[in-house]
Amino acid sequence: MELKFLGGAREVGKSGILVNTGKEKFVMDFGIEVQEGKRPIRPPLDLDGVFITHAHLDHSGFAAGLYSMGYQGNVYATKVTFDLMQMLLEDSLKVQHKKGMNAGFSSQDIGRMGKKEKIMNFKQPQEIGSSTVELFSAGHIPGAASVFIESRGKSVLYTGDIKFMESDFMFGADIDVQNVDVLISESTYSYKDHPDRKKLKNQLLTVIEDTCHNGGVALLPAFAVGRTQELLMMLENIQFPIYVDGMGIRAAKIMLSNPESFLNSRGLSRVFQNCTKVRGNRDRKDAVKRPSVIITTAGMLQGGPVSFYISKLATRKDSAMALTGYQVEDTPGRHLLETGIYSNGEIEVRPEFPIHFLDFSAHTDRSHLIDFYKKTNPQKIILVHGDRTEEFAGQLREMGFDAHAPKNGESLKF
Repeated sequence: MELKFLGGAREVGKSGILVNTGKEKFVMDFGIEVQEGKRPIRPPLDLDGVFITHAHLDHSGFAAGLYSMGYQGNVYATKVTFDLMQMLLEDSLKVQHKKGMNAGFSSQDIGRMGKKEKIMNFKQPQEIGSSTVELFSAGHIPGAASVFIESRGKSVLYTGDIKFMESDFMFGADIDVQNVDVLISESTYSYKDHPDRKKLKNQLLTVIEDTCHNGGVALLPAFAVGRTQELLMMLENIQFPIYVDGMGIRAAKIMLSNPESFLNSRGLSRVFQNCTKVRGNRDRKDAVKRPSVIITTAGMLQGGPVSFYISKLATRKDSAMALTGYQVEDTPGRHLLETGIYSNGEIEVRPEFPIHFLDFSAHTDRSHLIDFYKKTNPQKIILVHGDRTEEFAGQLREMGFDAHAPKNGESLKF
């Protein structure tokens, strides 16, 4: 079996892995680098299948590009992943066109991909040629999967993005695989453990309540898929108006139509029904006129309605912002945390309101990764999807693991 790393090696973004079993060829994930639209290395197109672990664009954002190149085979994922992918790819196409970028695929290519979708459920192995492929729940967001491939006596497990601890919104990962030959593992937070989520939630609620009681607006930039819905569930008992703006509205509707894909669909339905869905600038202006909570895209501040709110609230010392997710290097969110300046190419301001970073990550952390490696007992660990993969690989080798951090374009035979 041979692996080639097409993207996502020694970086967070544009994930893509080619698996050659000697009989079949598969691609696992095919995303983009969201900030600049960079793509993975082009794979051969005589593939026997493409597996998408989840809908986030760094894992799915160039899947339709394969069909633009001429790929005609099937793409496999869970149902809710396909539903969310459709939404995110359409939006990505629109955003890239607006920026004057060449997306590399069209709405017709999204349609071509849609005709080749094959829904897979967790823990239901599927035979493809001489290979058996099985998906396991990865936690992270609704529909997120880890991919396990067995072929000709060899096995590989790719975690995708993974979260082991249950949250208010999501189940923890459920992966029943041991003694795998190669484990390809995300390592976003290989360097630290996350703080207690209940304490974080209490801190967030304190920020919101203090801000609103002081007459300000609590601004919560959030990823449309996953974080928006989790925040809504945390705010169910808040006594101030809650506004939701951007693509998180449509994502919530998709999730509510797939209630088995997350915890407590009744709770999300209840709070979603009671919040105000922002439909345009009139609603946005109303939202900032009174004490309120605004959940809006984008989570890394790189687009969406968030720039409107930052510009309107920039001089409001009574207001506050809470960033609750990972801020990739070179994004406006990371730049704001490091410099105090918000710049997105259209506006540049230094907000006077306090900015809080609360680590509500949908990724697992260092201790849980190491525990998982011990449980899975792989012959070899390959680290991807992280800024510190080389450092972590060295630490794992000191613990007795055979760990590696490949570069994009490298291959591994086993």
